[in-house]
Amino acid sequence: MNEQFFDFVSIQLSKDNKDSLYVQLYGALRELILQGKLSHGYLLPPVRKFAAFLTVNPGTVVNAYKLLEQNGYIFSRAGSGSYVAEIHDQVLAEAEQTVFETDMEAFAETLADSIAPIANDCIDLASITPDPEMVPIEDFKSVLIEVIDRDKGYAFTYQEGQGYYPLREAISLYLKPQGVNSIPENMQIISGAQQGIDIVAKALLRYGDYVFTESPTYPGAIAAFRSRGAKIIEISMEEDGINIAELEQKLRSFRPKLLYVMPNIQNPTGWSYSLNKRSRLMSLARYYDAIVLEDDYISELNFSNSSLAPLKAIDRDGRGIYLKSFSKLFMPGLRLAFLVTPPHLANTIMSVKHHSDISTAGLTQRAFDLYLRKGVWDKHIASVRNLYAERYQATLDAISRYLPEVTCHSPHGGLTCWLELPKGLSAEKIVQQARDKKVLLTAGTAFFPRRPIDSYLRISFAVADCDKIKQGIQTLGEVIQEQIYRI
Repeated sequence: MNEQFFDFVSIQLSKDNKDSLYVQLYGALRELILQGKLSHGYLLPPVRKFAAFLTVNPGTVVNAYKLLEQNGYIFSRAGSGSYVAEIHDQVLAEAEQTVFETDMEAFAETLADSIAPIANDCIDLASITPDPEMVPIEDFKSVLIEVIDRDKGYAFTYQEGQGYYPLREAISLYLKPQGVNSIPENMQIISGAQQGIDIVAKALLRYGDYVFTESPTYPGAIAAFRSRGAKIIEISMEEDGINIAELEQKLRSFRPKLLYVMPNIQNPTGWSYSLNKRSRLMSLARYYDAIVLEDDYISELNFSNSSLAPLKAIDRDGRGIYLKSFSKLFMPGLRLAFLVTPPHLANTIMSVKHHSDISTAGLTQRAFDLYLRKGVWDKHIASVRNLYAERYQATLDAISRYLPEVTCHSPHGGLTCWLELPKGLSAEKIVQQARDKKVLLTAGTAFFPRRPIDSYLRISFAVADCDKIKQGIQTLGEVIQEQIYRI
């Protein structure tokens, strides 16, 4: 191969792709430029030689070069050729917007998969919405009737801006055993965790601000931060939490406004931070003056032997925002969560919430207040934990038996397992082939903030019972074997 084309061997163009060949080439070259693999001043290959190398019409290369020049990625010199341009902020902003659109598409696909109707003959290892059969109907009916009898029509009125005060008091008491000393005045009731992330993004972020996230992480958070024009910097995850050395190095370079983390049973990996990494993270946030948004995704389903106190419990100087949803394990459709904020941010958060939807449904707040105070929530969690502990173990056993080629680092809890596929396999292809065999899975590509990595799967045991879990993972193992033989 001519050395002139060594930098372009990764480019693959397909006539079966929905995009035109020149658009595919434009995207591939643009990505090489943004990654720094083609640096400022790099001379691109002549049109005809490049076309011959790619086995395409010269017009394809001409149109791709024109599009790159129009968007500021290259410049041309008459009689000399086309060169990579110096990338300015405007070009980077356009690149960020393209990534944002990709994020939104991935988030929309993930969301659609999570709420789409499931055929009766399918095994659902994708949805993380708990089984409707587990909803505590009778207990909730009892507290609803008590609230309506007690409060009459007031149960259906708007609540004060920060939320129903007795509920905020009850949550403060609920958090005390976890080491979080919160007061109702620093708490905001919200309509689900996604709204909480949106509110924090709107309250704190301005166009061009940096936000650090774990990688992989929750797609809804990525989409919320991008919607504010923020620049996402990803920090890799390890089994005991975020990569601290990488975090510190990038903090010195970028100085973010916000760190978004899930230290307890991270989504999608299920890993939890060590005590040392929790302490170090908060120390670094203090030193570099960053706010930490802690998303407590599902810490109640902790199947490890270690306790999982929130980061907020070691927040000594008011730079942590604690986000917690009750919906996930209660009744997902009711959308109930809360934020514990530093005092200086409470009014700003409340103002953004008011502009979002005025207040969270009053009846839901009043009913859940009683639910907490009567100890029904603790009883419900104990029941749910026992059921999911059984499914958790069944999932790990099935993975060990039927997926010997797959790497699975046991999660500390939650509703999912994060699997790394053997080298050369495509998660998205395996998801599609498993779907053809009536097993629903989630590809890991949507969980990466910047560049999708197509070698991870997330499997859920939220809906399927132990027998279905075993059957579904056995089918997945057969699909993976088929793919390995084709490599």
